[in-house]
Amino acid sequence: MGQLYAEFKAVNCEILLILGEPVEKAKRYAESLHLPFPVLSDPARNVYHRYGLEKAVVFIQRTASIIIDQCGTIQYIKTTTNPMLWLQESKELLNKVKSLALAG
Repeated sequence: MGQLYAEFKAVNCEILLILGEPVEKAKRYAESLHLPFPVLSDPARNVYHRYGLEKAVVFIQRTASIIIDQCGTIQYIKTTTNPMLWLQESKELLNKVKSLALAG
């Protein structure tokens, strides 16, 4: 996602990464990966619960890519329990954002 960040910004899209971790741990994560977009902390996992991202197994967290338009409407959601799949779908997500920008 970080490598494609400029392309997301070019179509007026912001990326937010929300971690269900304390602020300090989220900050260390963002710094260790040199992420160009905001990383938010949700230690109570309120956002996770809102989108049904409960733990699939004791230590495996469901993750999701969600596109929310400027009106607050969910235009796209894809969940997975495999974080490597989430990372691989960056191009798919960018193409969806571009198609929404063209349609909008």
